[in-house]
Amino acid sequence: MGFREVYFHGFRNLEDRKINLDAHDIYLIGENGQGKTNILEAIYLLSYGSSFRTRYDSDLVSWGCRSMLVYSRFDSPEESEGNISITWENGKKTIKLHGKKVVDRKELLRRVPAIAFVHDDFLFAGGPPERRRWFMDQTISLHDPLYVNQLRNYRKLLYQRNCILRKRNLSLLDYYSEQLALAGFALIQQRKKVTREFGYIFSSLFNEVSGIETEVTLVYQPSWDKATDSKEVMESLEKKRAEDIALGTTSAGPHRDRFQFIADERNFAKSASTGQQRLLSLSLRVAQARFYYQTTGRKPILLLDDVLLELDPNRRRLFRDRLPEAEQVFYTFLPGEETGKIGDDSHTYEVKGGAVYER
Repeated sequence: MGFREVYFHGFRNLEDRKINLDAHDIYLIGENGQGKTNILEAIYLLSYGSSFRTRYDSDLVSWGCRSMLVYSRFDSPEESEGNISITWENGKKTIKLHGKKVVDRKELLRRVPAIAFVHDDFLFAGGPPERRRWFMDQTISLHDPLYVNQLRNYRKLLYQRNCILRKRNLSLLDYYSEQLALAGFALIQQRKKVTREFGYIFSSLFNEVSGIETEVTLVYQPSWDKATDSKEVMESLEKKRAEDIALGTTSAGPHRDRFQFIADERNFAKSASTGQQRLLSLSLRVAQARFYYQTTGRKPILLLDDVLLELDPNRRRLFRDRLPEAEQVFYTFLPGEETGKIGDDSHTYEVKGGAVYER
């Protein structure tokens, strides 16, 4: 299971070529800035139809090129063999699955799902609340496509309500407030459920690898914290009606919810060291992969982009030992860095200046 080959044309700094991926472990070795992360980005792009590094598809196109293509063959439980292609040309992205155009990226979710461990994950611990909301929404969406629809619906209603508030078109405010309350409360219920289940996996893992005595738990704090049904959400919106009109925006709802790491009733991330924040973010990703396997029975593909490099050797071993079962694992390493045992079911590539050489 997993990706069997990938072909690049006009993608980032990578040379136009096909790479054999028909192995469980793929090792990419090279100095920084040579293209290792670009290969992981291409795999992630094939999994979700979007990048983990940029919102702009034009950024993926090599300098001097007018178009871009990433193509791969893969195996999944749904297909013994399939293919995905993603092209960008004339300002338009096209995704095809088995040669047929994909209308909604949600169609890709259960094909070859990837969990990416990248440096920006550090923001899950020490960054703004929206980064933790994004992470939890991704965690839920991976195993529940219905949640994707619910989230899109809420965001659409939120946009419409905010437009009404800005334009002072208050005759429609009650209707959109009611619709927002219904959509938002459904999200809250899902977030509460998943936080309980996912939080247990995360807490157990973090406390194993951190070595601290106090238990650190993931706590969900809805901005409609006292509402027990959509009717009470409406009452909360009504109380903030004057404030929302004055501000021209919706001041409370799932888009303002918070997820915090709590230890001894205090926000642990605020006092955590840089090393502890790094452990928090790594633990979240490992827990995400474990939770996906637990809820779907399917093994994800893991993309590890030098994220263990900043850990001391002991904790690096602890994390490597605790990585969940995976269909396939992609590693990036610097030359001379300790890779651990490289098994027979693997391919090792050297990446230099966008060129990829098999060792």
